[in-house]
Amino acid sequence: MKKIKIDEVQGSFLIEGDRYADDRGWFQEIYSTSKEYPHLIGRDRQVNMSCSKKGVVRGMHVAPFSKLCTCVRGRVYDVVADMRESSTTYLKWFGVWLDDQNKKQLFVPAGCAHGFFSGEEDSLFLYLQDGTYNSAVEKKVNWRDPKIGIVWPPSQEYILSEKDKYTEMI
Repeated sequence: MKKIKIDEVQGSFLIEGDRYADDRGWFQEIYSTSKEYPHLIGRDRQVNMSCSKKGVVRGMHVAPFSKLCTCVRGRVYDVVADMRESSTTYLKWFGVWLDDQNKKQLFVPAGCAHGFFSGEEDSLFLYLQDGTYNSAVEKKVNWRDPKIGIVWPPSQEYILSEKDKYTEMI
């Protein structure tokens, strides 16, 4: 397992997991409390999975808990943006392609905005979070906010939920 620090967003990092292949296919450990993920160990945990059509943008959502993100099938452009005013990387962002072949995972620190773009049809996206969803504490950031300036992959169409489509700018 290789942990790669991301300078653009303080506290975020990429993980390149070990994958073990044989004639049956492959095996990859996604998460273990006994390894390099002590920051994710919390009282409340939730595991989520979404399936997205090509062109879907989900986010940007800010939660008071961290997330460990993995693409199980397809390809997604995963983005973290620092929304913590006290952080040295406030309003900076980082994006990376995750897919079912590159073995990468993105760690999103608590208080950062998170979202992704589906680059392929029926992309499956899995994320472990160290807290449970609560709409009363979640904040939204407009995915096109010029103060952050995220450069999304080009698409003929971006498909967003009503909630994400009309989020105000910061």
